Amino acid sequence: MIRIAVLVDDRPYMEGLKTRRGLSIYVEINNNFLLFDLGPDSGILQYNSDKLDISLDLIDAAIISHAHSDHMGGLQLLGWVAPFLKTFIPYDSMDSVGRIVKNNGLTPVEVIDWVKLWENTYITKPIHGPPWEHFLVINTSKGIIVFSGCMHAGVDKVLKIISMYLGGRIRGVIGGFHLENAPRKVVEASVKLLIEKYGVDFVIPLHCSGELFRRILRNNYSDKYINAGAGFIYEL
Repeated sequence: MIRIAVLVDDRPYMEGLKTRRGLSIYVEINNNFLLFDLGPDSGILQYNSDKLDISLDLIDAAIISHAHSDHMGGLQLLGWVAPFLKTFIPYDSMDSVGRIVKNNGLTPVEVIDWVKLWENTYITKPIHGPPWEHFLVINTSKGIIVFSGCMHAGVDKVLKIISMYLGGRIRGVIGGFHLENAPRKVVEASVKLLIEKYGVDFVIPLHCSGELFRRILRNNYSDKYINAGAGFIYEL
């Protein structure tokens, strides 16, 4: 069983939750729990996780997808509720992000290649956008589920690397697509890649994906588009 809860996003989904530019997704994979990105600050991360009755002190690992402040702002809270937690940080960031992670009482682990977290659950190797970014992937019987912080390197580069390494089809993508300021032709090409080349079953755009990207998916591929935002809870 895979269950996700969007703790922090730019857009609301459930009433009563705060929104802020950034991203944080709580992920349950069978009996393992992790946090993918930490949002822009500890305040909103704590407020929304409390509202959703999610106990961050129970998580087994945290992942910072890339070294942007709106993805790693909740380190202080995490260090308080889950001291010494293994926290995966971007390639070539041990002297910067790693130092901040250590200063908050957590254990930084630099991602330099593919990491197997648990059975069928991986962190990808570093992929350069810029910046360096890695992705959470879960290889299910129905295909590969990809969690993206921002996908700075673009849809095709990222999904090609993942599908070739794991040898399977991409079932769905959740998270940021870095398309909010992209030209229309780039957005349309990204949608075409997802639907036609990779044949995904679902797309859950968050954070920096942009309204145009959402609108094209919603209007043309409503069976594959899933609306989400802060407070969105879903079982995969």
